[in-house]
Amino acid sequence: MHIDEAWFQELLASYRTPPVLYRGVPLPAFPSDEVQENTTGQAGEPTLREAFNFYSDCKHVFEQNGAPFNEQSALLDFGTGWGRIARFFLKDIPLSRIHGIDVTEVAIKSCREMFGTENFSVCPAFPPSRLPSSSFSHIVGYSVFSHLSENACLAWMQEFHRILAPGGVVSVTTRGYPFFDFCESLKGAGHDGYLGALSELFDDFDDARARYRRGEFVHSNRLGVSGGGAMNDSFYGETFIPQAYLKRYSEWFDVLEFRFIPERHTHPTLFFRRKRLV
Repeated sequence: MHIDEAWFQELLASYRTPPVLYRGVPLPAFPSDEVQENTTGQAGEPTLREAFNFYSDCKHVFEQNGAPFNEQSALLDFGTGWGRIARFFLKDIPLSRIHGIDVTEVAIKSCREMFGTENFSVCPAFPPSRLPSSSFSHIVGYSVFSHLSENACLAWMQEFHRILAPGGVVSVTTRGYPFFDFCESLKGAGHDGYLGALSELFDDFDDARARYRRGEFVHSNRLGVSGGGAMNDSFYGETFIPQAYLKRYSEWFDVLEFRFIPERHTHPTLFFRRKRLV
């Protein structure tokens, strides 16, 4: 069995038959299946497999670009939720050097309890954060830039530059082109709630696709697609960032890769390296 797949099976066992010890310490607990489904749309193995694919891609791309994870790495999980993503990096980085931030207080409280650390903290919707400058080697954010407004993404990329050490790297995901088709396919199907809102995400889906193909940032905060609570429509909705748009972040970052394999990924993943400003 591939070593990364063996690690996935350990994390899966920690969900199915806890506790599971790793390096003599129990792996973090999990929230209820209801909480998992409400935040990721799935629970258990499917939602962990999605997170594992993201972790594996981060590990591969960062290694290929001279920024591997190691015992000295310091990781920030941006928009950590219940720590679905953060727990995978425990294989490579000590818990004491893994941090997470989120706008939702209940999520941060849950992470602190499940991980047994105060390294998780509430952040505002827009920076600045309270995190120290040049304090992280890696920042990851899964299914966060797939929701933030253009102004919020710009502000956080600038903040990432501040809190990353020189040469630090970032990986975030966004909605991909096929998601236009998925949302439009829901029209007329009688869905309510979130799926119903997705079916009405744009008045003109063809126009939205055309803007994406032109390299424009495409965002919709239609009623029903905000996350509710702290995740309101002033900054939160559904977001599509095309590869051509990434030059907008060139003041602070070099693009390492735009990675999207539809058979493997539900979100395109964007990889960046921090620029040294002069």
